[in-house]
Amino acid sequence: MRYVCMLLACMLLMNTAGYAVAADNTASVAGYTVEEQCSEHSQCELMNESETGSLDTGEQSTAGDPGKNESPCTPDADETTVTESGGPLNVNGSSSSPGSVTVNLENSTGTVRAAGDSAGITSVTIREAAADLVKYIETHGKLPATVSVGGQKLDTARFLDLMLKDLLKLAGSRISLTLRTVGNAPNPSGSATGKLSKSAYLKVASSVLKFIDSNRRAPNYVSSAIGKISYDNLVYAVASILTFQGSSGRLPNYVTVKKISTSTAPPASLRNRAENDPYTGESTSRYLAATANCQVNDQAIKSLAANLTAGLTGAWDKATAIFNWVRDRISYSFYYNTRYGAVGTLRYRTGNCVDHSHLLVALFRASGIAARYVHGTCTFTSGNTYGHVWAQVLVGDTWYAADATSSKNSLGAVNSWNTATANIRGIYASLPF
Repeated sequence: MRYVCMLLACMLLMNTAGYAVAADNTASVAGYTVEEQCSEHSQCELMNESETGSLDTGEQSTAGDPGKNESPCTPDADETTVTESGGPLNVNGSSSSPGSVTVNLENSTGTVRAAGDSAGITSVTIREAAADLVKYIETHGKLPATVSVGGQKLDTARFLDLMLKDLLKLAGSRISLTLRTVGNAPNPSGSATGKLSKSAYLKVASSVLKFIDSNRRAPNYVSSAIGKISYDNLVYAVASILTFQGSSGRLPNYVTVKKISTSTAPPASLRNRAENDPYTGESTSRYLAATANCQVNDQAIKSLAANLTAGLTGAWDKATAIFNWVRDRISYSFYYNTRYGAVGTLRYRTGNCVDHSHLLVALFRASGIAARYVHGTCTFTSGNTYGHVWAQVLVGDTWYAADATSSKNSLGAVNSWNTATANIRGIYASLPF
């Protein structure tokens, strides 16, 4: 393969084999001619070198023929990264010939375009896929077979590799988001759970990436400050870090490594928490109805609720999937009372505590789960005291708190304000403000 630049100011020297070599602008490396510089007015041609030493384009093409591979030769032109070796180059990634090489194009902004993928794999699409992965894990209690990212379906090991690269890039490392083949962990093991500081989880990420570099597969576990973290829980933790970054614009100060479980019932420990209330047997019909700002029958609300709860049968699993989506996808804005309602909050992807609650309650009710509003005065971890609104959702014999305004909270567990000192001012089926 030889790149030849036709330069107006360069002389061509003819060698004894009868083919042209450009003077002073090429370097020969292992049988390849690598172009070092070109005039901004010149063009480069991608050609094949035959066994006889003559230059052969592979196909006869005339000027303007789409079979001719021409591109401007400028410093900003895309570079090609060969991810596998052997066989002819397949720039589009669609060749069915054995041994073809997939070429990824990385532009000057760091966007990696995978072969055959017009959308491309970027930091943004990786973080969006990470959020979907977290939702799947928390809904189904296991890793999925594949993860969709940038228009491609990848197994979890390849996606873990991309997530680790993106994480270290966010931390300041000069690293490319290049897609490559990574084998799955053959025998996952390890049971460590607990909190890892930012420096600790970045160290773990670096260690795992080095392991993949050397072994071309994911590790069964990784040793850390809290012990051996299993492959599955590692994937969950890294995806959670990127999900946080995607919603908050920064890396978290720590990550809690959790064990992936298939529990479909609320943890028993939640039942007696101060923010959760016992169900006393009252009629729930009003807690399933649509209201002016809780548009249960709106098509966008119904469609999202159906999508989030697809394949789930238990009320707790459905409620958890809905809560996690709102918490992770809807940003917080400070203002008083209702501004957008459920539909507007979904449309604008932001809202205060009131509008967060409208969207939560609407999605719960659209899924057939009774939900209501709670209004109180709360002292937050910042030390400030404000009027606040959150939702409660009925699962079994308990109304579980659902405050999606903070990433610190989970369904049935509020950590962003003091639940022991909160002053409850009202419980509503339809919020009056």
